[in-house]
Amino acid sequence: MLGFLRRHLRSASSETKTNAYITMVRSNLEYCASAWNPHQKKYEQKIEMVQHRAVRFTLNRYHNTSSVTSMLDQLSWETLKSRRIQLQLTNLYKIQHNLIDVEASKYLIKRSTTVRSKHSSQLNLYQPSPDQFKFSFFPRTIIHWNSLPVSVPEAPSLAQFKKELSTQPF
Repeated sequence: MLGFLRRHLRSASSETKTNAYITMVRSNLEYCASAWNPHQKKYEQKIEMVQHRAVRFTLNRYHNTSSVTSMLDQLSWETLKSRRIQLQLTNLYKIQHNLIDVEASKYLIKRSTTVRSKHSSQLNLYQPSPDQFKFSFFPRTIIHWNSLPVSVPEAPSLAQFKKELSTQPF
């Protein structure tokens, strides 16, 4: 899809290219991303490379000396990995607050509060024995959830949660 955009939007403005990328490419990359989020670095890098190519295309800067990180900052784009983590955490928030039809009590156990815990919404970590479950949604997301500062998981609404979450570095 990115190749299609590169062929047909060669002389378009960077704003048009950005909108086309977000609509036609990134939306496909993020479809069900909280469920299939890859755990191996090589697959994470392959997905990020799509966005790196899109950044270069959007700004028409194909030189090897051009820093993709600075171009991402210039466009105010987050890394796809960061966006996937935010999607996972948003889905976990929705599960805990019954905004998704998933029975939270089957999958989530609140951690007993201790002095060392950061927030009262911390969850017990799964100790999965088979590796295929170790990298699935709940075990991976709970790790990020428990590391959030107090203001994020205890947000009163989904909109407030997303706003607080957007300020967190991943």
